[in-house]
Amino acid sequence: MLPNAPVVPAAAARSEPSGTVARIVLAGAAVRLVLAAVVPLSVDEAYYSDWARHLQPGYLDHPPLVAWLMAGGLRLLGHSALAARVPAVALQAATTLLAASLARARGGERAAVAAALVLQAAPLFSLGATLMTPDAPLAFAWAGTLWALERALRRDRRWFVAAGLFLGVGALSKLTAGLLGVAVLAALVATRDGRRALATPWPWAGGALALAVASPMLLWNAAHGWVTFAFQASHGARGRSFSLARLAGSVGAQAAYVSPVLLALSSVAGLDALRRRTDAVEAALAFSALPVVAFFTVAAAFTPGALPHWPAPGWLSATILLASSGARRLRVGLGIAFGCSAAVAVAALAAFALPPRLAAPLDELRGWGEGAAAARAAAGTDRLAVTHWIALGQLGWADGASPAYLGDRVSGPTYYDPAPLARRAPLLVVIVEGLGPQRDALERRLGPLEPAGDFTARAGERAIRRYLFFRYRPPP
Repeated sequence: MLPNAPVVPAAAARSEPSGTVARIVLAGAAVRLVLAAVVPLSVDEAYYSDWARHLQPGYLDHPPLVAWLMAGGLRLLGHSALAARVPAVALQAATTLLAASLARARGGERAAVAAALVLQAAPLFSLGATLMTPDAPLAFAWAGTLWALERALRRDRRWFVAAGLFLGVGALSKLTAGLLGVAVLAALVATRDGRRALATPWPWAGGALALAVASPMLLWNAAHGWVTFAFQASHGARGRSFSLARLAGSVGAQAAYVSPVLLALSSVAGLDALRRRTDAVEAALAFSALPVVAFFTVAAAFTPGALPHWPAPGWLSATILLASSGARRLRVGLGIAFGCSAAVAVAALAAFALPPRLAAPLDELRGWGEGAAAARAAAGTDRLAVTHWIALGQLGWADGASPAYLGDRVSGPTYYDPAPLARRAPLLVVIVEGLGPQRDALERRLGPLEPAGDFTARAGERAIRRYLFFRYRPPP
């Protein structure tokens, strides 16, 4: 033990890893693999699959790691939803192991098992981790940074290098990782053991490594006017007026995502840790928990369209604090959370089994394959072109090739396929009614478009989506 380091609780010091956590992780991964194979790609995942065909050090919407990981799964396992999502399932398993190890160091084996169960129970972490989005590698890096920080402060200062590596991976995942860096630095400054660590070179070496790992994304942004940072700033803080309804909606949605009892218990654990801050690890967990949640919740009150999963990393830290605290009502919270996750999973599967004549909440995922097939039949060997990022992802995924993007708003392909018309090749323009600019707006930019048919995707006799096809011929 390091000189003058805070004393590890006796239960944690005596605790040895058991096989229980591993069995929990394997069971959770098995369930997620089934869901990953059955549920079609979400609109975001399909969009990222187009990124995966054009690997870059950065993208407009997010840092690049989600595309790098998805590309790996697709190239190794083939073109399927399961292949695209295998990295997310693996990352959730690793996140659980890291969180359980950290909880074990704080509260013993019971705390480790509790942490593993919480991350399989809360819908945000259990079902949400089925999707291959930037949140999957961010959660892994978030838990890994805090896990390595605990080892650096309890065992060997050289673990700060590992913490920096994890933090850099987080920065390649999502810009939210910057809040974790701020929380860790604040914890080191605010606590005696943290200040003692800052007097050594290792935290600074870890910080330098974090910047080095994140440098591809940072350099790409520097060369492109910091577009990812500007996009996220406008996307997450574009509102100008406070709305109590939006605030209540965000809190209610987070309660559903985490489950109400776990959210309440985690909030209490987070507040207790903020008051105590007995050592730098507890302070880092506390500063990266409710303050992060509060940041995104307040932003949601000002931002139309804010999403309730944005505070997810804060709830990850809070649930680790909860598991380590041995809260009395944790079993009740786990039971309700498992029930919520099971209900959501059954509802998602049932939505695709509903009779075609009934509207389903997942209709936005239906009909893309049929639309892509009809477009390809009309196009022959010509490249498809689309006018909206959702159509780009879904039609490209179903067709197996990247469409040209002709939308009137800046999007991901604006930077990796910036001039699709410069190839002077014919295109079949697919306009999805209600998505992106329609024919009149396109013809003002491109010139005359030749009608080439249409197709209506249906579920039974119910129309889901209408596709309009037009031929674009480059001028001589």
